[in-house]
Amino acid sequence: MKFIISLFTLLLTVSSCDSSKKGIENSATMQDTLSGTYYITQMGNTDVSLNKLAISFDETTNKVTGFSGCNSFFGSYSLENNSITFSNIATSKKMCQKDITTVERQFLKALNSTNSISIDHTTISFSENGNTLFKASSHMVASKKSATSNDSDTYKTAVKYKTLTRGAFDFILISKDEILISNDQNLQTITTHGIAPSDWAVLKTLIEAVNLETLQKLKPPSQNYQFDGSPQATLTIQIGDIEYPSIAFDHGNPPKEIKPLVNKVLSIKEKTVKQ
Repeated sequence: MKFIISLFTLLLTVSSCDSSKKGIENSATMQDTLSGTYYITQMGNTDVSLNKLAISFDETTNKVTGFSGCNSFFGSYSLENNSITFSNIATSKKMCQKDITTVERQFLKALNSTNSISIDHTTISFSENGNTLFKASSHMVASKKSATSNDSDTYKTAVKYKTLTRGAFDFILISKDEILISNDQNLQTITTHGIAPSDWAVLKTLIEAVNLETLQKLKPPSQNYQFDGSPQATLTIQIGDIEYPSIAFDHGNPPKEIKPLVNKVLSIKEKTVKQ
């Protein structure tokens, strides 16, 4: 009888140790694989792949950033095993069409409600008390993207650059036909200017040099904007009705991969304002 009890105790201990080991391994895997950029593919039962929502984690600083459909967002997160908490989530202040804004509000509400995550290969699920709120993939879902060299009305190419601080806002949109400039966060007041064909030719070449599929994965050299140390900047390339936003970065210190494009946009804007 004592032997049976001892054997049962041994088996229980081994099982417990094995479960603990698996739990530790799963936790380690979660910590190792979370850092990076994910593209939101589904909210509830709705496919939102074409909205190009994205979320990026930086495990070295526990900062979270991304694109919520209309605006860039940023904040912080804490992770323990599979439990996650998002805090201090804030966004830029761009105004968008009603349908886009609706998707953004749903996403931000889901993000703030999330309390657990699970990762399966390249897919991450965000849940609240076991109910999946939205899913994301580490791979951008193929869309109706056209070649950037196509400047037809169907696939209009443009580049947008925005900076935001507590007391200032700057918006620039440049296409083949015009330059739009605004300091109004609601974009109710916009000035329109012509663009020199030579400037657009250079800008178009720089746009074509950008890898759109990895634009959200670029690493900003600095993130002082998170502490009000610099204006927050974002660059967005528009191909037709699809937008490809960059991760947020410090104005004046963009990722090296898009620095020539950013500098050209700012150069065109400065020359336009002086005219």
